[in-house]
Amino acid sequence: MKDFMLVFRNSAKSQEAFATQSPEQMQAEMALWQAWMGQLAAKNQLGDGQPLFPGGKVLHGTKRVVTDGPFAEGKDIVGGYMIIKAQDYNEAVELSRGCPQLNSDDGTVEVREIMKIE
Repeated sequence: MKDFMLVFRNSAKSQEAFATQSPEQMQAEMALWQAWMGQLAAKNQLGDGQPLFPGGKVLHGTKRVVTDGPFAEGKDIVGGYMIIKAQDYNEAVELSRGCPQLNSDDGTVEVREIMKIE
């Protein structure tokens, strides 16, 4: 099995909509995530993963200048990540199809294989 990182992205508009959900809507959303992650865990294909706060710091170039960011005005915002185990890219993509992130028109899941350095 190989490790893959799933990077969850959506727009600032979607993040704002999520932040203003009612408690019942948030519970329903979390139930979808728990069900999907539970399926992965049952097959021993779930690794670590967490949501990310919207803001942070960005380091730039050889001088390592630090700025605030990323900013919500960006085209898309990374909202979290997850590590999964799969035989290959095809299986990792197939496992990702059930991700609740894709229930939003602008939600995306980027699938990247993790390079092992010996």
